[in-house]
Amino acid sequence: MRKNFRVLGTVFALALAVTAGCAATGGTVQSSVTPKTQAETAVEPGKETAAGGQSGSGNQTESGNQAGSGTRTESGTQTESGTHTESASLTEKPVKDMAGRDIQVPDVVKSVYSTSPVGTNFMYTFDDRMVAGLNVDLSDEEKRFTAEYYQNLPNLGGWYGKGNEGNIEEIIKADPDLVLASGVDQPSIDTADQLQEKLGIPVVLIDTDFDSMAESYRFVGRITGNVERGEKLAAYTEETIQRAREITASIPEDKRVTVYYAEEALGLNTDPSGSPHSRLIDLCGGINVADCEISPGYGRTEVSMEQVIAWDPQFIIACVDNGSADSGSYSAIMNNSQWAVIRAVKDGHVYETPTVPQNWFDRPPSVNTIIGIKWVQNLLYPEYTDYSIKEETKAFYSLFYHYDLSDGEVDSLLARSLRAQ
Repeated sequence: MRKNFRVLGTVFALALAVTAGCAATGGTVQSSVTPKTQAETAVEPGKETAAGGQSGSGNQTESGNQAGSGTRTESGTQTESGTHTESASLTEKPVKDMAGRDIQVPDVVKSVYSTSPVGTNFMYTFDDRMVAGLNVDLSDEEKRFTAEYYQNLPNLGGWYGKGNEGNIEEIIKADPDLVLASGVDQPSIDTADQLQEKLGIPVVLIDTDFDSMAESYRFVGRITGNVERGEKLAAYTEETIQRAREITASIPEDKRVTVYYAEEALGLNTDPSGSPHSRLIDLCGGINVADCEISPGYGRTEVSMEQVIAWDPQFIIACVDNGSADSGSYSAIMNNSQWAVIRAVKDGHVYETPTVPQNWFDRPPSVNTIIGIKWVQNLLYPEYTDYSIKEETKAFYSLFYHYDLSDGEVDSLLARSLRAQ
C-alpha cells in the first residue's frame, strides 16, 4: 500500500513539475477543516509501535571541525552517511496530526524532511539521524555544533519566510518517510494537503508555538516510535517554562526591571509586550518599555531614537536575526553617541542574543527559546535564579544537540550575552 502510494505520488509530482500549472487541484487526503485540541492529537489507542526507536545518546565521539571543541554524542537510527536509501516500512498506521488531520504514516519512521529551518532544527534535537535534508546552507557557526554528516545533507529548500519554496524533485529523491510542517491554522492545513499530493509522502503538521512545543515533542515521539525521547525533551521544556513562571511570580513589582528589545541594524525596530516576538521578556518578569503598536506577522515595529531615549530602559536586549546577516544592533548601540544617554548603555546592560545554532530569543522562534528563558531570567534577575547559566547551557546542548560544550565554547556562545563578573 505504501509503495503504491509513494510511486503514484512520485509520478504525479514529476508530471506537475514539467507542466505549467503545478498547484494541487482537489485532494484524496482526509483532513478536518478546523484544528483539534492537543488532547485529540494522539495516535489511536493500540496503534503505536515501539519500532524505529532511537538508541541512547551514548559516549561515542565524532571527529569535529575545530580544534579545542567539545565532543558530540551519537544518537539515532540512521546510517553513518546520513543517507536514507529505502522506505522504513511498508505498513502504516492512522494518526491525527496536531492540526487534527487524519493521516496514514509508516509504522517505522527513520527519515523526516521538515519544510522549514525551525522544523529541521526541531527534528535535529529530537533525533539528529532522522533528518533527511536541510532547508538552507549552514553557517560556519552552525557547523561548529552540528555533526559532520548533517552538514553534508542536501539542501532541499523549504516553505518558510517570504517566497521560499522547496525542491519537489529533490525531496522525492531524498525519499523521507515523513514530511514535517509547522502550523495548525487553516492555511497551514491547506498547504499541507497540497504538498502531500505533490510528494506522495505523508505530511504531518505540528505546532511549534512556544506553549505547544512540549506536546510537539511528545507527538513526534509517538509517531516515530520513540516515546521516551519525546517525553524527555517535553519534560525539560515544561519544567523550564513552569519554573520561569514561578520565579516571575516571586519578584515584587518594585523590583521589576525595564527592558527594550532592539531589532534590525540600527536597533530602532522593536516588538512591545504581548507580541509573540518579545514574549520572553513578559514570561521572565521584565517590563517591556515599548509603547507602540504590535505589528502583525513578522513584527518589528519601527520607532524613533527620541522614543527610546524617553523610555530610558534599564536593559537592552539586542537581537541578531538568524535570517539576516546585517540585523545585529549591538555594535550600533554601543558605538553611537545617541544611545549613550540611555540608562542601559550607561550601566553596561546591553546584551546580544545568543544565536547558535539558532536564536535563543526569537527570529526564528526555535527550540532554543527554551534555553533562552533561562538566559533572560538569569540576566534580568540573577538574585532570583539559583543556577549557573553556563552550566545550564552545557546541559541544554548535551540533551538537545547531542553535543558536550567545552568551557571555551560556552564563553564564545555567550561572549556579549552575560553580565560582567
